[in-house]
Amino acid sequence: MKLKMISAAILLSIIFATIGSARQDDFPALRGPYLGQKPPGMTPEVFAPGIVSTELGEFNAAFSPGGKEFYFSVNEPGGRETMKFMIYLEDRWTPPQPVPFVSSRNDCDPFFSHDGNRLYFISTRPKKDRAASKDWDIWYVEKRGADWSDPINIGPPVNSDGDEYYVSLTKDRTIYFASNRAGGLGSFDLYRSRFVDGHYAMPENLGHAVNTKYLEHDPFISPDESYLLFTSVDRPEGFGTGDLYISTRKKDGTWKEAKNLGKAFNTSGYDFCPIVSPDGKYFFFTRRGDIYWVRVEAFQNLLSPK
Repeated sequence: MKLKMISAAILLSIIFATIGSARQDDFPALRGPYLGQKPPGMTPEVFAPGIVSTELGEFNAAFSPGGKEFYFSVNEPGGRETMKFMIYLEDRWTPPQPVPFVSSRNDCDPFFSHDGNRLYFISTRPKKDRAASKDWDIWYVEKRGADWSDPINIGPPVNSDGDEYYVSLTKDRTIYFASNRAGGLGSFDLYRSRFVDGHYAMPENLGHAVNTKYLEHDPFISPDESYLLFTSVDRPEGFGTGDLYISTRKKDGTWKEAKNLGKAFNTSGYDFCPIVSPDGKYFFFTRRGDIYWVRVEAFQNLLSPK
């Protein structure tokens, strides 16, 4: 059954009716871009504390290209990972609610296509040809007029018998992701797959400048494919368990040796889920169970040619 995009008035009534006994007035009137939050400066700050970043543990921050929709991931009690969304309707943001295509399994890591017509995510939901699924696959939902499609598995060769994590796309639809498929350099590596003649080509490992014997995951590729942000785990030069790294692309298409983003972004804990807002203004990432944001200029000095 297709999931209908319904009128603003009806959607608002449903959303506010499903927040238990709380009244609409109990949720703050959030108006303006980025959930009406005060923009950060050059030091990372918690994003939307008490609204998005709560005691549950949230990660990812995916705004639609027009800035009117916001999707993020949540660690529910018991360990299940799921997604919530907020929409800007009638001059205010709706409260966070479960996405309409949520499953009873794990769903997380949302990412909008650059035209806003697809929302990619990863899930352990069963495939049609299996009664159950143990591995993470890349899926997407697609806008078709006023409807959302049913979730669609992106299929091989992007998905494999292993796990695929954290989707990111360039403007020309090249897809970047992490995988523990056979043949990698470490436990998880970063890959890209070109969109050629209407299909995704065999994924390419990004090589030794990015991937190591350690674990690499959570890639964010810039729309023009000029730089790559990602998380690597337990590298000797790191500040914590998981650190944020950056690599820039050479003219020949290969990657420069990845650099640690430094102590301004990395802590003694786990820093992950890098993503830049569609307007290119803000850098979002996750640490200590909260979503953080900062002006993009805070790391742009690392993009200069060396």
